[in-house]
Amino acid sequence: MKSEANVIQLYSRRVYEDIMTFIGKFESKHTQKNYERSIRNFFLWLHNVNKDIEHLTVDDLKVRNADMLRYQKYLKDHEADYTHITINSHIAPIQSLYEYLETNEYPINSKHTKISMLSDDTEITGSLYLNEAEEMARLFLQDRKLGQEKYALIRTAYTTSFRKSSLLSLKWSDIKKNPLAENYLVTTIGKGNKRHTMPISVDLYNELLKIKGQKYYHKYKDDKIFHLSPNTIQTMMNNIKKKMGILPERNIKFHSLRNVAASFGTIEEAKKHLNHSNISTTERYRKHTAEDYSNSISLRIEDKIDDSILEQLNKEELIHLIMMQNNGTLSQIKREAQELIQIKGEMNN
Repeated sequence: MKSEANVIQLYSRRVYEDIMTFIGKFESKHTQKNYERSIRNFFLWLHNVNKDIEHLTVDDLKVRNADMLRYQKYLKDHEADYTHITINSHIAPIQSLYEYLETNEYPINSKHTKISMLSDDTEITGSLYLNEAEEMARLFLQDRKLGQEKYALIRTAYTTSFRKSSLLSLKWSDIKKNPLAENYLVTTIGKGNKRHTMPISVDLYNELLKIKGQKYYHKYKDDKIFHLSPNTIQTMMNNIKKKMGILPERNIKFHSLRNVAASFGTIEEAKKHLNHSNISTTERYRKHTAEDYSNSISLRIEDKIDDSILEQLNKEELIHLIMMQNNGTLSQIKREAQELIQIKGEMNN
């Protein structure tokens, strides 16, 4: 006669095997991995379960509609700053699993997992430009409380394009001197557990070091660089937008700082910088730099302007014209100017 422990173990094994059978029906290994991760995270979160899927029993599968709504809110409030699309992608596998288990005669009701999906917010986060991000950093530096930390956080955010969760997880041990150049390398584990290394300037590194000189900082012993909570960051962003007169319709968020670098370099460079797996995601980030229809190919192809037009401008007018270009173009012009000056210097020597 089987003991109660053996029966529980038998049912536990059956639940796990059926879950893995459900996951295995998808041909894509990527889909299988994502589904398993979403399902594992849900049962680890569920307050009355808190188990790995290997140990689930039939009783553990009982879920209320209220639980699903609470889980959705938990993901919305998560410090990882998930988009609505990401949250939906975490919940959909759970709903599909419950339909599958109900079909296979488990004593559950899959309707309990049905909740309204969040709206597509891929275009919602507003675009922020470099001059605005730099102004934000300068204004935060004037704060009497945590000014240096806020300033360094903003600069690191728009320079590296790291996500908020990655920034708040950064430790001093994650920064190493670049042995091949005069800069520092910062490494973080980003979305999808992808390792991402980004160089930062000596100047920015020195600004980070100044955080250690703040009186309050000595109470921390965790090696972390930043100790601002997600709520504090939300409040400081709300305040700075009012101070700068940024209209609510622009919907600027902390995540907008990640967009700043998208306008620099080629789309392939931006993809690498933003650590995107798919270039179509990068294209969405760059949209705000390509909405000037006056510069469209359909107009430029008919626009015959003689090269001599530039000779009619004086030095001040040419400089003004150059400085009016978008950040990516301006950065490229500066780099090429620097190279020309270096070549001239070498020729004179």
